[in-house]
Amino acid sequence: MEITLPQLMKLLKKNLFAIIACTLAAGIVAFGIAEFVIEKDYVSTVKLYVFTPTSSANNENDNINALNYAQKVVNTYIEMLETNSFLSGVEKEAGVSMPLENFKKTVKFDALNETEVFEASVTAHSPEEAKKIADAISSLAPSTIAKFKEGASLKIVDPANYPDKPSSPKVTQDTVIGLLLGFVISVCYFILRNQFDLRIKNEEDVTEKYNLPVLACIPAFNKEFAKQKKDRSEAKK
Repeated sequence: MEITLPQLMKLLKKNLFAIIACTLAAGIVAFGIAEFVIEKDYVSTVKLYVFTPTSSANNENDNINALNYAQKVVNTYIEMLETNSFLSGVEKEAGVSMPLENFKKTVKFDALNETEVFEASVTAHSPEEAKKIADAISSLAPSTIAKFKEGASLKIVDPANYPDKPSSPKVTQDTVIGLLLGFVISVCYFILRNQFDLRIKNEEDVTEKYNLPVLACIPAFNKEFAKQKKDRSEAKK
Protein backbone atom coordinates (compact mmCIF):
# COMPACT_ATOMS: atom_id res chain seq x y z
CA MET A 1 0.00 0.00 0.00
CA GLU A 2 1.44 3.33 -1.05
CA ILE A 3 1.69 6.19 1.37
CA THR A 4 1.23 9.75 0.18
CA LEU A 5 3.25 12.72 1.35
CA PRO A 6 0.37 14.19 3.43
CA GLN A 7 -0.14 10.79 5.08
CA LEU A 8 3.58 10.55 5.78
CA MET A 9 3.68 14.00 7.35
CA LYS A 10 0.65 13.15 9.45
CA LEU A 11 2.26 9.91 10.58
CA LEU A 12 5.54 11.65 11.49
CA LYS A 13 3.68 14.38 13.37
CA LYS A 14 1.70 11.78 15.29
CA ASN A 15 4.86 9.94 16.38
CA LEU A 16 7.11 13.01 16.62
CA PHE A 17 7.99 12.64 20.30
CA ALA A 18 8.77 8.93 19.93
CA ILE A 19 11.01 9.65 16.92
CA ILE A 20 12.86 12.39 18.82
CA ALA A 21 13.31 10.07 21.81
CA CYS A 22 14.69 7.26 19.62
CA THR A 23 17.03 9.66 17.83
CA LEU A 24 18.43 11.07 21.09
CA ALA A 25 18.77 7.59 22.58
CA ALA A 26 20.76 6.36 19.58
CA GLY A 27 22.99 9.44 19.74
CA ILE A 28 23.65 8.92 23.46
CA VAL A 29 24.48 5.24 22.91
CA ALA A 30 26.83 6.10 20.03
CA PHE A 31 28.55 8.77 22.15
CA GLY A 32 28.92 6.39 25.08
CA ILE A 33 30.44 3.64 22.94
CA ALA A 34 32.84 6.01 21.17
CA GLU A 35 33.89 7.80 24.37
CA PHE A 36 34.04 5.01 26.93
CA VAL A 37 34.01 1.60 25.18
CA ILE A 38 36.18 1.78 22.05
CA GLU A 39 39.88 1.94 22.84
CA LYS A 40 41.50 5.15 21.64
CA ASP A 41 44.28 5.21 19.03
CA TYR A 42 47.05 7.81 18.78
CA VAL A 43 49.19 8.43 15.69
CA SER A 44 52.73 9.78 15.67
CA THR A 45 54.42 10.56 12.34
CA VAL A 46 57.96 11.16 11.18
CA LYS A 47 59.02 12.36 7.70
CA LEU A 48 62.27 11.25 6.11
CA TYR A 49 64.15 12.58 3.09
CA VAL A 50 66.06 10.33 0.67
CA PHE A 51 69.50 11.85 0.15
CA THR A 52 71.75 10.81 -2.74
CA PRO A 53 75.31 11.97 -3.55
CA THR A 54 74.12 13.72 -6.72
CA SER A 55 71.53 15.76 -4.81
CA SER A 56 74.13 18.48 -4.32
CA ALA A 57 75.05 18.73 -8.00
CA ASN A 58 75.02 22.21 -9.50
CA ASN A 59 74.00 21.13 -12.99
CA GLU A 60 70.23 21.30 -13.50
CA ASN A 61 70.10 18.05 -15.47
CA ASP A 62 72.06 16.31 -12.73
CA ASN A 63 69.59 17.59 -10.14
CA ILE A 64 66.64 16.30 -12.21
CA ASN A 65 68.32 12.93 -12.60
CA ALA A 66 69.05 12.82 -8.87
CA LEU A 67 65.40 13.64 -8.10
CA ASN A 68 64.13 10.94 -10.45
CA TYR A 69 66.54 8.46 -8.96
CA ALA A 70 65.56 9.35 -5.41
CA GLN A 71 61.86 9.01 -6.23
CA LYS A 72 62.46 5.54 -7.65
CA VAL A 73 64.43 4.32 -4.66
CA VAL A 74 61.90 5.64 -2.11
CA ASN A 75 59.74 2.56 -2.60
CA THR A 76 62.81 0.35 -2.34
CA TYR A 77 63.77 1.97 0.95
CA ILE A 78 60.23 1.56 2.23
CA GLU A 79 60.40 -2.16 1.41
CA MET A 80 63.64 -2.37 3.37
CA LEU A 81 62.09 -0.66 6.38
CA GLU A 82 59.09 -2.98 6.30
CA THR A 83 61.25 -6.08 6.75
CA ASN A 84 60.95 -8.22 9.86
CA SER A 85 64.57 -7.58 10.80
CA PHE A 86 64.16 -3.79 10.83
CA LEU A 87 60.82 -3.81 12.63
CA SER A 88 62.16 -6.25 15.21
CA GLY A 89 64.97 -3.79 15.90
CA VAL A 90 62.47 -0.94 16.20
CA GLU A 91 60.35 -2.96 18.61
CA LYS A 92 63.39 -3.73 20.74
CA GLU A 93 64.63 -0.11 20.62
CA ALA A 94 61.21 1.21 21.69
CA GLY A 95 60.88 -1.35 24.46
CA VAL A 96 57.55 -2.62 23.15
CA SER A 97 56.54 -6.21 23.77
CA MET A 98 54.00 -7.71 21.37
CA PRO A 99 53.92 -10.35 18.61
CA LEU A 100 55.80 -9.12 15.54
CA GLU A 101 52.78 -9.59 13.26
CA ASN A 102 50.73 -7.31 15.50
CA PHE A 103 53.56 -4.79 15.74
CA LYS A 104 53.86 -4.61 11.95
CA LYS A 105 50.23 -3.46 11.79
CA THR A 106 51.04 -0.44 13.95
CA VAL A 107 53.66 0.94 11.53
CA LYS A 108 52.89 2.26 8.06
CA PHE A 109 55.18 3.82 5.43
CA ASP A 110 53.90 6.04 2.60
CA ALA A 111 55.63 7.87 -0.23
CA LEU A 112 54.51 11.50 -0.40
CA ASN A 113 53.35 12.86 -3.77
CA GLU A 114 56.15 11.30 -5.85
CA THR A 115 58.79 13.28 -3.98
CA GLU A 116 62.00 12.28 -2.27
CA VAL A 117 60.16 12.39 1.06
CA PHE A 118 58.25 9.56 2.67
CA GLU A 119 56.39 9.28 5.94
CA ALA A 120 56.30 6.72 8.71
CA SER A 121 53.15 6.73 10.85
CA VAL A 122 52.79 4.78 14.07
CA THR A 123 49.43 3.92 15.65
CA ALA A 124 49.27 2.94 19.32
CA HIS A 125 46.83 2.98 22.21
CA SER A 126 48.84 5.62 24.09
CA PRO A 127 50.54 8.80 22.83
CA GLU A 128 53.76 7.91 24.70
CA GLU A 129 54.03 4.54 23.00
CA ALA A 130 53.29 5.98 19.55
CA LYS A 131 56.01 8.61 19.91
CA LYS A 132 58.47 6.11 21.37
CA ILE A 133 58.11 3.81 18.35
CA ALA A 134 58.33 6.73 15.90
CA ASP A 135 61.51 7.92 17.63
CA ALA A 136 62.96 4.42 17.29
CA ILE A 137 62.25 4.50 13.54
CA SER A 138 63.98 7.89 13.26
CA SER A 139 66.98 6.49 15.10
CA LEU A 140 67.38 3.22 13.21
CA ALA A 141 66.17 3.99 9.66
CA PRO A 142 69.16 6.13 8.48
CA SER A 143 71.76 3.56 9.57
CA THR A 144 69.75 0.72 8.05
CA ILE A 145 69.56 2.46 4.66
CA ALA A 146 73.27 3.42 4.82
CA LYS A 147 74.16 -0.25 5.25
CA PHE A 148 71.88 -1.22 2.38
CA LYS A 149 73.38 1.08 -0.28
CA GLU A 150 76.64 2.95 -0.10
CA GLY A 151 76.38 6.69 -0.73
CA ALA A 152 72.61 6.88 -0.03
CA SER A 153 71.16 7.98 3.27
CA LEU A 154 68.07 9.29 5.01
CA LYS A 155 67.63 12.63 6.69
CA ILE A 156 64.89 13.45 9.19
CA VAL A 157 62.63 16.19 7.82
CA ASP A 158 60.06 16.24 10.63
CA PRO A 159 60.87 14.44 13.88
CA ALA A 160 58.26 12.32 15.61
CA ASN A 161 55.43 14.39 17.05
CA TYR A 162 53.64 13.81 20.34
CA PRO A 163 49.96 13.11 19.55
CA ASP A 164 47.96 15.04 22.14
CA LYS A 165 44.59 14.03 20.65
CA PRO A 166 43.38 10.55 19.65
CA SER A 167 42.99 9.89 15.94
CA SER A 168 40.14 7.47 16.56
CA PRO A 169 37.41 6.99 17.46
CA LYS A 170 36.00 10.29 16.21
CA VAL A 171 33.48 10.94 18.99
CA THR A 172 31.64 13.84 17.33
CA GLN A 173 31.38 12.08 13.98
CA ASP A 174 30.22 8.81 15.58
CA THR A 175 27.62 10.67 17.66
CA VAL A 176 26.19 12.40 14.58
CA ILE A 177 26.07 9.06 12.75
CA GLY A 178 24.25 7.56 15.74
CA LEU A 179 21.69 10.38 15.70
CA LEU A 180 21.08 9.93 11.97
CA LEU A 181 20.74 6.16 12.31
CA GLY A 182 18.35 6.57 15.23
CA PHE A 183 16.21 8.99 13.23
CA VAL A 184 16.15 6.84 10.07
CA ILE A 185 15.45 3.60 11.92
CA SER A 186 12.67 5.11 14.03
CA VAL A 187 10.98 6.69 10.99
CA CYS A 188 11.22 3.43 9.04
CA TYR A 189 9.78 1.54 12.01
CA PHE A 190 6.71 3.76 12.30
CA ILE A 191 6.14 3.72 8.54
CA LEU A 192 6.35 -0.08 8.37
CA ARG A 193 4.17 -0.47 11.44
CA ASN A 194 1.57 1.77 9.86
CA GLN A 195 1.73 -0.05 6.54
CA PHE A 196 1.28 -3.50 8.08
CA ASP A 197 -1.37 -2.42 10.57
CA LEU A 198 -4.62 -3.58 8.91
CA ARG A 199 -6.89 -2.67 11.80
CA ILE A 200 -9.64 -0.12 11.20
CA LYS A 201 -9.75 2.34 14.08
CA ASN A 202 -12.02 5.03 12.65
CA GLU A 203 -13.85 6.09 9.51
CA GLU A 204 -10.74 7.82 8.15
CA ASP A 205 -8.96 4.45 7.92
CA VAL A 206 -11.72 3.14 5.64
CA THR A 207 -11.28 5.95 3.14
CA GLU A 208 -7.49 6.18 3.37
CA LYS A 209 -6.62 2.47 3.30
CA TYR A 210 -9.42 1.03 1.18
CA ASN A 211 -10.72 4.07 -0.72
CA LEU A 212 -14.32 3.26 0.23
CA PRO A 213 -17.04 5.78 1.12
CA VAL A 214 -18.43 5.84 4.67
CA LEU A 215 -22.22 5.69 4.63
CA ALA A 216 -22.72 5.77 8.39
CA CYS A 217 -20.89 5.15 11.63
CA ILE A 218 -21.94 3.94 15.08
CA PRO A 219 -20.75 6.14 17.94
CA ALA A 220 -18.78 4.61 20.76
CA PHE A 221 -21.20 3.96 23.65
CA ASN A 222 -18.94 4.04 26.67
CA LYS A 223 -19.29 5.36 30.20
CA GLU A 224 -18.14 8.82 29.19
CA PHE A 225 -20.71 8.95 26.38
CA ALA A 226 -23.50 7.77 28.74
CA LYS A 227 -22.54 10.38 31.32
CA GLN A 228 -22.58 13.15 28.72
CA LYS A 229 -26.03 11.99 27.51
CA LYS A 230 -27.33 11.96 31.07
CA ASP A 231 -25.97 15.44 31.72
CA ARG A 232 -27.67 16.74 28.58
CA SER A 233 -30.97 15.21 29.61
CA GLU A 234 -30.78 16.73 33.08
CA ALA A 235 -29.88 20.09 31.59
CA LYS A 236 -33.03 20.04 29.43
CA LYS A 237 -35.20 19.45 32.50
